[in-house]
Amino acid sequence: MKCFSNCTPSSRRWATIVATVACGGLALAGVGCGSARPTQAAPGGGFGTGDGGDAVAWRSATPSEGRRLFGAVCAGCHGANGDGKSRVAAVMVPPPRDLTRGEHRFRSTVSGALPLRTDMLRSVREGLPGTAMPAWKDRLNAQQLRSIVLYLETLSPRFANETRYPDDVIADLDAVEIPAATSEVLARGEQVYVQAKCGQCHGAKGRGDGLAAHTHRNSDGTPSHVFDFTWGIYKGGTDPKAVWRTFMTGLDGSPMPAYDQSIADPDDRKALVAYVLSLGRSRGAWFWLSERPTWREPMEAGPTP
Repeated sequence: MKCFSNCTPSSRRWATIVATVACGGLALAGVGCGSARPTQAAPGGGFGTGDGGDAVAWRSATPSEGRRLFGAVCAGCHGANGDGKSRVAAVMVPPPRDLTRGEHRFRSTVSGALPLRTDMLRSVREGLPGTAMPAWKDRLNAQQLRSIVLYLETLSPRFANETRYPDDVIADLDAVEIPAATSEVLARGEQVYVQAKCGQCHGAKGRGDGLAAHTHRNSDGTPSHVFDFTWGIYKGGTDPKAVWRTFMTGLDGSPMPAYDQSIADPDDRKALVAYVLSLGRSRGAWFWLSERPTWREPMEAGPTP
């Protein structure tokens, strides 16, 4: 596990305030704006679009409506062209994603493959916890959310030049059951954590202070901040199945690899998820009084000696 982006509570609050003001202002003003296998993209519904088999619902959505909605509620952070170059981008931690690159991190598909439409819909609908990206499910209806996804597909040429294939989807992502965090399961998970060298980046105790934590770059050249597991906040969702999905698919565009091949034993994978989830710590009075002096903030220059 190399690079879940993370930020401190104070920076998260600031980023969220900035994003809310920007998006809210645009919405009130009604502003508008405008390693997969390469082949011709499949038109229409069906798996070729990764629509979850709900082709009729997707046909009721339109990219043109998505473009209008993007200008009203998304462009304030992601920029009018979706390239992440907005006026508030410089003060947001993590910065808004450049959607024109077509690198979607939270997917059900193998590393390098296009996300399913349902993957993109989930991110727009549920938001990304720990970032300024809000959940839009309570503010936009189902058709509007799908329209935004259709417009997002127009921002990167990948969606016109590549096809989604059934065997790109990681098996059993929805069916997996993460075991209870017994002492045996956690011991096994910790062993996998060590063997997979997760601590080189995330640190021996998951604090995000590994020796290699400050050497990573995203594919666009920006610094890639290593995630501190002890916060217990995961952008892809805190449900154990969501964490499993991230471990199996990796985070495209970042140094975080997929572990669907390198950790072959399904029980090892499950134990690793259980162990990482167990690293979350309460930030109560005892933490701030006794442990905080030795804790590295995620954006500090280097690990605690």
